Amino acid sequence: MMRALIKKELRIFLRKRFQFFSLLTVITIFVIAFNLENSNKFNPILISSFIVTFFVPYTFGWISFQKEKENKNISYLLASPLNIKEIFLGKMLAVLLFTQVFMLWGVIVQYVTNIFSMGLIPNFEILLTVLITFPIWSAVLSGLVGVGLLVFDNPFIIRILLFLFIFFVGMNGNLWEKLIILEKWQNLILIFLGLMAILGIIYFVDIFGKRLMIE
Repeated sequence: MMRALIKKELRIFLRKRFQFFSLLTVITIFVIAFNLENSNKFNPILISSFIVTFFVPYTFGWISFQKEKENKNISYLLASPLNIKEIFLGKMLAVLLFTQVFMLWGVIVQYVTNIFSMGLIPNFEILLTVLITFPIWSAVLSGLVGVGLLVFDNPFIIRILLFLFIFFVGMNGNLWEKLIILEKWQNLILIFLGLMAILGIIYFVDIFGKRLMIE
């Protein structure tokens, strides 16, 4: 059942073809442009992946939660063998996997670009950040979006809050400079915190989620 739920979520995401291919195009242009600059100030694969981490929950993650209420499928979900914790976990895992698709594309573009330029070759720390750390936090953000939709029952409010968060993060120059590279210990800390955040979300929905979903 969990696998079926994840597949259903991914199919919903893929229906937004314009957003899907637009994000792939942005990643491609972003990585190539920064590599051709031959500048070591920013790591193109890390910066583009950081953007994807926020963009996927903003554009795709919220629909997997809102659609259930719009289509009146909440009662069917709750009547399935999956409990509320498993439903939320499945939806977050779908966002994690979907984020990794974009991350892998960025890595491929990075390697291909290096054939024609002297761009940075992703090392183990970068790959760990791009393929594990950032996708986990993308799942966390999607879980928070889902909790917000349960509480406020309004996707517009959640998207505005997430947009403002992305805007203020994007304006933080110090944060961008720190993303030149994340050391292995920093990745491990972020992975641990991300997993704890996911457990926290699951714990919250286990206590309050079923009542909020029915309402």
